Amino acid sequence: MNPNRVLVRFLWTAVIFLAFIGLAVATRRTIVLLNPAAMSSAKNPAVQLDAHFAIHAILTLSHILPAMLFMVLGPLQFVRGLRAKYPQVHRRSGRIFLTASAVVGVTGLTMAFGKTIGGIDEKAAITLFGTFFLIALAKALWHALRREFAQHREWMIRGYAIGLAVATIRPIMGTFFAAAVLRGHAPEPKEFFGTAFWIGFTLQTIAAEIWINYTRPANLPSMASAVN
Repeated sequence: MNPNRVLVRFLWTAVIFLAFIGLAVATRRTIVLLNPAAMSSAKNPAVQLDAHFAIHAILTLSHILPAMLFMVLGPLQFVRGLRAKYPQVHRRSGRIFLTASAVVGVTGLTMAFGKTIGGIDEKAAITLFGTFFLIALAKALWHALRREFAQHREWMIRGYAIGLAVATIRPIMGTFFAAAVLRGHAPEPKEFFGTAFWIGFTLQTIAAEIWINYTRPANLPSMASAVN
């Protein structure tokens, strides 16, 4: 079906906005890791995050540098005009995107098995959704190789939505922080980090499934019916 144009524009605006947030966060983290003098002041709650990631600087950089490619190349995979006019560009950028995504997923899971800011809540969220992230992109590649492009598109949407959730989590954490400040409480990231991860990942997963079902051709079975 042809989705409503206003809805499509809204969705693209949201995706670009979140991708920009993800790129900005990754860029700042890279600058701080490469130049410790740029670390937040002691009074800034972000100093805890800076110190945490500085302990595992190499692993963190291995995670966020390919994440920049993920944020930039992700939206391009869904531009219909690019796919139609320049299929070779789409395929080559898609390979780079999937390679970067695999590194992001594996390093993200590796970081989750170490010490995390949000404790067991954050570990559980990253393990669950990070595993599904890798499965979704592997399924997307599988369907592409079999030239099953409708299914390829759906699994790409699922994978990118989960990866983009990292950007969604930032405004959620900001909301938690602002609410705590308004109550006169000096919040620490560990108090809401895990909860923010669960909310962000869940919202993105639900949004992806809603869009997939809204735009799915009538003759293409749903994920649930395909499994059954």
